[in-house]
This record gives sequence, structure tokens and C-alpha cells, in this order.
Amino acid sequence: MQLDANATFVFRAIDAQGRESSGTISAPSAAEVAFRLRREGKTVLEVARDALARGNASDATETTASRSMFTSSRVRRTDAIDLCRQVGVMVETGVGIVEALDAYATEGARPEFKEIVESVRLEVSSGVPLSQAFAKRPHAFPPVVAALTRAAEATGQLGEMLARAAEHLARIEKIRRQVKAAATYPMFMLGTGMLIVSLLVAFVLPRFAKLYEDRGAELPALTKALLWVGRTIGTHGLSILIVVAALVTAFVFWNRSESARHFFDRLRFGFPIIGRLVRAAFVARSMRTLSTLLSSGIHLLDAIAIVRGLDRSPRTERFWSSVDASVREGRLLAESVRREGLLPATVASMIAAGERGGRLPDVLERVATFAEEDLEIAIKQAMSLLEPILVVVLGSVLGGLAIALLLPLFSLSKVVAGNS
Repeated sequence: MQLDANATFVFRAIDAQGRESSGTISAPSAAEVAFRLRREGKTVLEVARDALARGNASDATETTASRSMFTSSRVRRTDAIDLCRQVGVMVETGVGIVEALDAYATEGARPEFKEIVESVRLEVSSGVPLSQAFAKRPHAFPPVVAALTRAAEATGQLGEMLARAAEHLARIEKIRRQVKAAATYPMFMLGTGMLIVSLLVAFVLPRFAKLYEDRGAELPALTKALLWVGRTIGTHGLSILIVVAALVTAFVFWNRSESARHFFDRLRFGFPIIGRLVRAAFVARSMRTLSTLLSSGIHLLDAIAIVRGLDRSPRTERFWSSVDASVREGRLLAESVRREGLLPATVASMIAAGERGGRLPDVLERVATFAEEDLEIAIKQAMSLLEPILVVVLGSVLGGLAIALLLPLFSLSKVVAGNS
């Protein structure tokens, strides 16, 4: 129904970074408000023509922001998965949503997550839609969960949609863990190796050197160099620790800057081995999310806005921003994706086939499954390549230390032979 041109609407929306905002817009209809917000790249949560809702929306946003400061550190990624799975099953069997949330808070929720579930239950019992309660807590429930729940409330399939949300989050979490494990293993090996080498140089090598010097053996240049490193660490250990701590602190602050984001983003996508993993994870995560949202009835522009907020990578944000602008200009998704060049040409071709056949969500799901399989293969290949490299590097370093310890034995044997 069209309203007068001076009508004022209150809105709540989520931007590409997952931040919730609220305000007022003068427009002839709620549909026009939603269109304007989508054009700005935002995901619409609520549009209302109630002046009283403005204060409520602002208060809710402020309360959520202050509460998230204390609860975000205690929320796990698996909490939302567990809630969607258990509450979805209960709703499908006929249990009311308020009763299901109460039962989950009593029996299933972790103590750290229980407070959030109870606050959601209180809001839902007072008449607030479940999707709105989820959207107020982006630190606990990703925007995709709020979007799926909002679609379920419109179709009356809440239980099924919560189960779909749980399955989707579980797949995304699996991808995240695979990439994290692939990155953690070499870092752990290198860190352990550096710790062992430091202990040997600082504590073990000086004891052998004193033994050799007491017997008049001439120390080789390699042993002298390592001894100098060990003595420096022993003498100026506190100063070195202070310098290292200062460098780490500076790195932490720099890591939060925009230049650091762009630097590591280029490194992630440009490194030969890691680049393939990052690209495969990006395709799997984004295509899986798009498929889930579109198959649930979410508007394509809203789905793109949610996908754009999945990753903090500047390159992927630019990619989805360009795709969003291109789709708004009337181009097809496949054409928009192909113009940007971040996705493989095969993916763009499959998306085009899905659009022509009217089965885009199914095709995107197939693309995501293929990308997940490619990611697993890439991780196995990366591990099979990195393991021998790490063994060679650490073996060479430890072998050099062993040589530094054994070389003076030849000089010591000459001294003993001369004395005899």
C-alpha cells in the first residue's frame, strides 16, 4: 500500500562489516526504504512506521553494543550451530519457540552462552521476532542466521530453516578449521625448532666451549660465532626481551591498520602454496552461503551483502562491492563475477548455466561442494610439500649446531696427541 510522501520510517540494518545501524528515512513506502538501504549495500533487518520504534531500536542497538563488549570473548563459533540444531529439532516436533529456547538454555547451553540464550528468549516471549533478536547479537549469531530466520518467519518453516542454518554454519566452520590447521602446523614446527635452537645456543653450547678451552683446543669459526650469539643472549637477555616485546607490540598495533590488512591480503592471495588454499576456501565459503540464502528466498542483493561481510579481506570486499554494483546496474551474476576475475572461469560458467536454467541455488551448492573437495586436496598437497621442507630446514639448523659442537674434537685430539 502506498503511503504519503512525508511518511517517516524507522529502520535497522547491517552493513558489510556486520555492524548494526538504525535511523529514520522519509519515503513514500517501506519498500522504497528497503530499496534505498540495499542500494547502500546494507542488509535490511526491520522497517517500521512507528515513531516510538526509533527510541526502542536505538536503545536496543546501544544495549547490544555494550553487552557484546563483555560477551563476545566468551562466545564460540559452535554455540550458534548447537542452538540452531537443537532448537530446530524441537520446533520441527511441535515445541513452541519460547519453550524450545527455554529448554536449550536450561539443558543444552554452555554457562557462558546461557545468558545470551535467555536474553533472546525474553525478547521473543515479549513479541520480538526471533530473527530480530538474533540480528541484535551479531557477535553470537552471524548475519546469515538472522537472514535465514527472517525468511523462515515469512514462510512458516522455522524448524527446517534453523536446521539448514546449523548445517550451513557447520560446513563453514569445517572450512575455517581446515585452513587454520594448514596454517598452524608449519608455524608450530618453526616455533618449536627456534625454541630448541635458542636453548642449545644459550645453554648447551657454552658448556662444551668451556670444556674445549680448558684443554687448549682451538675453536673453529663456526663454533666461535655461535658462542658469540650464546654469550650475547646470556649477557643482554633482558634487553633483548624488551626489544622483542616492543617489536611485538608495534606489530600488533600495525596489524590493526589498513596498510597491514592490504599487505597480508596480497601475501595471502599471492603466495604460491597459501594462495591456492585461500582461493579455494573463499569460493567454498562464499558460494555455500549464497546458495543457502538464495534457496531460502533471500533477495540476491541482500545475499551479496551478507557474503561480503564473511571475510575481512580487502580484496574480497572489493570483489563483492563491484559485483553488487554490477548487479544493481542490471547485469547477471555470472557476468558480474566474470568481470572481476577473482573466481575461476569455470565457476563463472557454472553460475551462468544456473542462471539460464533457473536453478542458481543448486548450481552454487555444487560449486561449493567442488570447492570444498578442491580445498581438501590442496591442503593435503600443501602438507605433503611443507613437511619435507620443514624437515630439511630444521635438520640443517640442528645439523649445523651438531657440527659446531663436534668440530673442536679434532683440535682437542691433536692437543692430546701432542701432549702424549
